[in-house]
Amino acid sequence: MAEYSWLLVLIGGPFILGLLLALGMRQRRLSRYEREARDRATDRIYHEES
Repeated sequence: MAEYSWLLVLIGGPFILGLLLALGMRQRRLSRYEREARDRATDRIYHEES
C-alpha cells in the first residue's frame, strides 16, 4: 500500500503542479472598456512619438 502512495505522490504531484501553473498563467480577457482604454493609450503614445 505504501508503494502506491509514493507512486501517487511522484506522478500526481507534478501533474497537479503543472495544472496549477497552467491555470495561473492563463491570460484574462479584457472587457470592452479595458480594450478601448488600451487602444486609446496606445494611439496616444504613437502620436506623441511622431
